[in-house]
Order: sequence, then C-alpha cells, then structure tokens
Amino acid sequence: MRLILITLGAALLVGSVSGGRIAGLTAVHLRWGWLALAGIVLQLVPITGTAGFGVLLASFAALIAFAVANLRAAGFWLILVGLACNLVVIAANGGMPVTREALVASGQLGTLQALRREGGAKHHLAGEGDVLLFLADVIPIGPPIRQVVSIGDVFVHAGAFWLVVRSMRRREAEVGPAADARTEGT
Repeated sequence: MRLILITLGAALLVGSVSGGRIAGLTAVHLRWGWLALAGIVLQLVPITGTAGFGVLLASFAALIAFAVANLRAAGFWLILVGLACNLVVIAANGGMPVTREALVASGQLGTLQALRREGGAKHHLAGEGDVLLFLADVIPIGPPIRQVVSIGDVFVHAGAFWLVVRSMRRREAEVGPAADARTEGT
C-alpha cells in the first residue's frame, strides 16, 4: 500500500513540476471502474485454500478486463502487461511465490516467518516446486517502504505513474469543451 501511495505522490509531483495541473485528472474518463473496485476488493477477501485461490484468480480477471477496457488511456498497456505477468506466475504456482532472499533484503523478517508458518492463497514462500520465479515477488525494496515486488508490479506502478503524469499534462484544448465537441462527431 505504501508503494502505490509513493508512486502516485511522485507522479503528482512530476506532473506538477513539469507544468501539469491536478485539474487534468478530472478529465480522465475510465471505463468500467466497477471492475477495478471489484478486483481490488476480491484481493482483500480473507479466504484460504482452493476457494481463496479461485477468488484471487477472479480478482485478476476483473482487473485485466478493466485494463483492456481502458487501453486507450495513457499507461494502460503497461498496467495490462503487469497484471498479466502477475496472473501467469500466480496461476502457475497456486499463489505468488516470494523469495526468502528478497524478504531478508527488504527487511521483512516478520513476513518471512509468517509465510513459513501460514503461506496463503495470495502469497507463499518460494520453494523448489515453484516455476517462473523471475516473475514472482523477487525485487526487494528496503526501508522505509520494506516491500517485495514483482516485475509485474513494476509495470503496474509505471503505468499508473504514466497515467497520472500524462493526464496532468494534457493541454486545456485536449480536455476542455472543444475536445468534447471534436469527439462527439466521430
């Protein structure tokens, strides 16, 4: 959660410093936002086992459908690639493997112990049977964030960053009434 807040904060800062305006964000019209909300809520459902794995896959289906519906918006190609990478590794391993090395490097010894005891449908400690580990949670981010991310997460965050900065930097002519009039005739 901290990482997405930092990503969005950095995007707002870069957008502002580069001449963008927060008002540009109000012109962003994303389709099927309810799918994004459903996908996020499904990831928070505390179900374990086979049902939990099914709910996790359903959350990615909703998020991917949302990304596909919004491919014309800035950054959504990156978001889609990231979600697909995460879905592939999760589906192949029955959850997202997290490497011990990445947890140690990010300063998350408590999380390491918890995953050893009770790995769940969403995350588990990477083991010998896990495949596609290069797509797993293997990238450590140290203090103060203390998080482990996947290459898919990097793509999702880069896409969200791009969406915010690009939306803030839109010229008034692109987002104002004149732009709406131009698109109505098409």
